[in-house]
Amino acid sequence: MQSLRYLIGSLTLAGAVVGAVWIVRMLRNADDRPGLPLQVEFRDARGLRAGADVRYRGVTVGTVRSVSVAADGSKAVTQLLLEPAGAAQACVNSTFWIVTPRLNGLTGGATGLDTLVRDAYVTFQTPAERGSALAAGSLLPGRERPPLSTEPETLDDVEHGDLLMSVLVPENHGLRPGSQVVFRGMQTGDVRSVVLAPDGSHVEVRLRIARGHRQTVTDQSQFWVARPYVSGALFSGFTVTDVSALLSPYVSYYGEPGKGVLVQDGYRVAAQANRPNVEVSAVPAEALRRDAPVAVLPTNDLVLVRITYAAVEQDTWSADDAIARQGSGLLLLDAAGRAIVVTARSLVDGSYTERDAFGGDPEIAGEQIQVLLPDGTVLRAGRVWVDGGGQDLAALVLEEAPPDLHGTPPQRLHFAGPLPAGGAEPSVCCAAADGVPMPATPLGSGVGMVEHVGGAVAAGDVVFGVLGRKKATGNEPTVVSLELLPNDLRPR
Repeated sequence: MQSLRYLIGSLTLAGAVVGAVWIVRMLRNADDRPGLPLQVEFRDARGLRAGADVRYRGVTVGTVRSVSVAADGSKAVTQLLLEPAGAAQACVNSTFWIVTPRLNGLTGGATGLDTLVRDAYVTFQTPAERGSALAAGSLLPGRERPPLSTEPETLDDVEHGDLLMSVLVPENHGLRPGSQVVFRGMQTGDVRSVVLAPDGSHVEVRLRIARGHRQTVTDQSQFWVARPYVSGALFSGFTVTDVSALLSPYVSYYGEPGKGVLVQDGYRVAAQANRPNVEVSAVPAEALRRDAPVAVLPTNDLVLVRITYAAVEQDTWSADDAIARQGSGLLLLDAAGRAIVVTARSLVDGSYTERDAFGGDPEIAGEQIQVLLPDGTVLRAGRVWVDGGGQDLAALVLEEAPPDLHGTPPQRLHFAGPLPAGGAEPSVCCAAADGVPMPATPLGSGVGMVEHVGGAVAAGDVVFGVLGRKKATGNEPTVVSLELLPNDLRPR
């Protein structure tokens, strides 16, 4: 019996020795893992523990090996081990910080919310202008807060057709890269950067408006920084506006639909110092109408564009009158390769539709013509030709058109007058407010000048005219034949 006990004891002791040797070897192997050991000092470890992640762009690229207090008690020292992939990204000008839940004041938003359900971790950022490589054992100072330059890395890439513009504000109220840009309570874009003017006179906020929403921005839009604002009096009651901006302010803007012209990339506008007293327009009655399904005109190679026109009719004896119109046009490349938009003259020429108080020719000033391409690009246009016989037809030339711009193929265009009788039923196809082609509408089924002016009139796959007005000052539609277009403005 004693021999059995002795044997069991010996085996237990031997197992303990083997286990201890294995643990020691495992720890040594852990210390010998390939990677870059670093020391980073922080004023506060913020609950960071050994074994926590080290991340770069959200990917785990290392481990926190230990967290201790410096000998003089002034700092918390973290020992990090970066894996080879992480070590390749770290350099002497990299910035390290600890990610924990953080409320950046009442207007700065919250960050690090993912650590509410997991441990704090260390992350770092390396600027585009990389510095020298770090040596093993380097001692680096850590930041107590995330640097502002971390935000652009989390933003969506700018896509072709997005509107890039700047809003100049008197004072920044907590805006930062990634803050929302809002129209009618819906996010339409984001803030890309916030910089102080060199002379300190204002703050420049650079915005991106998504391609699908850039038609909501015109030169008449008003911008402001949305932040909570309390108005009223003690006995009459208080009203709080923009409560949604309590945790994170955002850029808001508004403009009346149909007013103003679309803006181009690089547009700059001064924001209102305070929230303007704007009254949001009601839902238009047209939005409640449900049209019957109609056949869609093939538009795979029919290039339609959206046109906005603005001008001022100057009156000597009364106030000047603003002119604002929107409609469609047909894009083609003429014999010289220029980008030509064929449309109704009544859409793009105030002198054709307006009359002065005495019935004479009006004085039209400040004409602006903007064209929204199907890909979301906005270009300026100039009116280069109108029909000399008084028909409602005009041609525009796009300014700074890209060299790879495609127009409607010549085989889709008919310049020999109206199509013969007995063909397909004519339809009108237009571009919507966002530049995307709308479903074709049969010519005899309630076609109106407001929605369809300048639209392409086609029979089957062939376009033979543009929808215009019978009379310059009326709203009775008519088909204006492409036959009137001069030869030098037609495709080769």
